Amino acid sequence: MGAPEVKGANHMELVFNLIIGIFLLVLLALSTNFGGMKISTDKIGPGGFPQMVIVISLILLAMISYNSYKERGKRKKGLFDIHDKGLKIMLLNIGLFGVYIFTLNYLGFIIGTLLFGIASLWNMGYKGKAKGILFVLILTLSITLIFGRVFYIALPRGLGILRELSYLIY
Repeated sequence: MGAPEVKGANHMELVFNLIIGIFLLVLLALSTNFGGMKISTDKIGPGGFPQMVIVISLILLAMISYNSYKERGKRKKGLFDIHDKGLKIMLLNIGLFGVYIFTLNYLGFIIGTLLFGIASLWNMGYKGKAKGILFVLILTLSITLIFGRVFYIALPRGLGILRELSYLIY
């Protein structure tokens, strides 16, 4: 017995993607009006980073929409099941993310992100533990250095000795 097919699921996904796409295009248009003070070390201007994120989001949205359109009618979606293992993992990751956000100012970005990344990997049952921890470490340090040294944006540093240690990195 297979999962019941939900009529119009792909159609609604495409409509939702269209609405998100229009919203992103409006944000892109608004971001061209970002003005303000010019800083000599700023290479991309005040609207550059938001525009880059929006363009990447539009490209990914187009890819998702294309795949959804290509798969229309082939996919069967199950109804909402509270006992689904994937749902439980997702809800636990949402809870972990909430704890991460609320403890960010206490632990600092580096320690908080490392702990969140490792906890998420463990929660999802990721098999390659060493590869996963290495990925989390490289990603955390990359983001820290890019924001701290390239964009000159200080990420949350934490309290006490964690704050002092963060000054050694950026």
